[in-house]
Amino acid sequence: MSAFLEANLRALARDAALAELVRAAAPLPEAPVLAPSGDATLTAGGVLLHNARDPRRDGVRWAQGQRARLEPLGPRATAVVLGFGLGWHVEALGAAWDGPVVVVEPDLRLVRTALAARDLTAVLARTMLLREAPAAEVLDAWGAFALCPYAPALLRGGAALQGARERLGARALLAGLRLRVLVVSPVGGGSHPITFYCARALGELGHDVVVLDLAPYAAGMDAIPRFTASAGARRVVRSAFGRFLATGILAAVEAAQPDLVLCMAQAPVDAAVLHEIGQRGALRAFWFVEDHRLFPYWRDLAPACDHFFVIQQGTFLDDLRAATGGRAHYLPLAADPSVHRPLALSADERAALGAPVGFVGAGYRNRRLAFRPLLEQGLRIWGTEWGGAGIVEAAVQRDGARIGTDDSVRIFNATTVNLNLHSSTWVDGVDPRGDFVNPRTFELAACGAFQLTDARALLPPLFAAEREIVTFADAGALPELVRDWLARPAARMTTAAAARRRVLAEHTYRHRMASLLETVCGLDAERLRARPRRATAGDVARAEAGSPLGAFLGTVPAATPFTLDGLVQRLLRREGGLSEPEQILLFLHQFDELYVREARA
Repeated sequence: MSAFLEANLRALARDAALAELVRAAAPLPEAPVLAPSGDATLTAGGVLLHNARDPRRDGVRWAQGQRARLEPLGPRATAVVLGFGLGWHVEALGAAWDGPVVVVEPDLRLVRTALAARDLTAVLARTMLLREAPAAEVLDAWGAFALCPYAPALLRGGAALQGARERLGARALLAGLRLRVLVVSPVGGGSHPITFYCARALGELGHDVVVLDLAPYAAGMDAIPRFTASAGARRVVRSAFGRFLATGILAAVEAAQPDLVLCMAQAPVDAAVLHEIGQRGALRAFWFVEDHRLFPYWRDLAPACDHFFVIQQGTFLDDLRAATGGRAHYLPLAADPSVHRPLALSADERAALGAPVGFVGAGYRNRRLAFRPLLEQGLRIWGTEWGGAGIVEAAVQRDGARIGTDDSVRIFNATTVNLNLHSSTWVDGVDPRGDFVNPRTFELAACGAFQLTDARALLPPLFAAEREIVTFADAGALPELVRDWLARPAARMTTAAAARRRVLAEHTYRHRMASLLETVCGLDAERLRARPRRATAGDVARAEAGSPLGAFLGTVPAATPFTLDGLVQRLLRREGGLSEPEQILLFLHQFDELYVREARA
């Protein structure tokens, strides 16, 4: 046994970290036994992992079935096997399939037992062994892949292997699926710009996205107090205004016919509206990017959604999953690198927007108190709600005007030390129960800007403390921290660059939307497959091969929706003259807009 183990570990040494973890793992309490065929088999946790009489021949039969699934994808498709067992099925698949073979096996005790039971050096040289499902970008680099679940391993594997199956199955579905997504914004507030970051990311992932921007109705909401001084009457008017917006949202759903409706935090929907959206066949997702302690409206909305995404964990998420049948999911915030990026600022811009130490955000009490000692260090503050802040108000720029995204990014770039103290309504400093990570953390990092951030329970898995982001647990430490980091320009640059690399690798809205769609597809694949699909230019080009229409469609991206809007939008982005078919399309589109669309609606 030990001779097998050492030889197999050497074969696994191309992944040295994994080899060491396997070496350190304890073997399973169950030992392999010899089948009548003379080959080892194993029963683990009450599950027979291989045929009791001839595990080798059974592995060959399984591999032939998987080959039939792989062949339609092309000769270099990657086989992703779920479950390692003693490797008989993996060995057979490696012999039957010339393309790459990857095995996902979370249980290192099982791997150690297998490596001690038989000579697997050839199998390990032929395959890649992983402890968890690969990231989306790794799968994208592989290209076509087929999921090859090994049923006995799934029966024994528990939540880890089942979770990998869901994620990989979702990726396989998404690889050939263009979803129609309607993103519903709030009327205003901090999650309004996130609406557009999400929409852009979904489009970049290849999906057909429509944004329902409700910001134009903010003025109407703000004007409601003009009707009456009575608080009760204002509530009635606001309720009526909310019903008006809800009617508009349902009309937009009818028009867009989406597969998925993604509502952002504070979007004007309630359980009744979400029910109506579901009645129209769309999946309903909500991204609650707020503190559940301060905004309890999640209690009514979560049960009415197919998927409810939150930025907090712990008992809140556990209870939410229990209440929604497991359809609540952790999804932290992110940055949009097309918006939040390093900028080459002029000397005038740096003079107007920069400072040794600066902060962009609202004037919560804990910030007003924490920032007082920083005035002598050149503090500048940008944002609203700083009136009456005492001596700190002298640092507020532009008379406390709201700062837009573009100016925020310039300020981040121009400021030497950016402060990032999460707001708190109940403590005068760093919130000891603070958990979620605000968008400013990711946005500053994406800009390549140095930041000092208060310690948060959910920050360590996202950024490496002190190497990528410098944290403080006590606001009283800020003056000394600021002085220290102002004197260390090289260290600031190194830390900020590391944080930016981490964001680009793991924390963009493209990453988040890919994760969101994988979750949705992993749990609702059958519903999405059953939805009617819009034909694409590629679909029609193949059906019309050799015709003038087919030749024209061959000049546009294959994923372009085969609709007048979809094709014309592509034409409008091109330069140069138009062919006769293109001119006809433009004419039909204009005729549709002027005379047909309203009647059809």
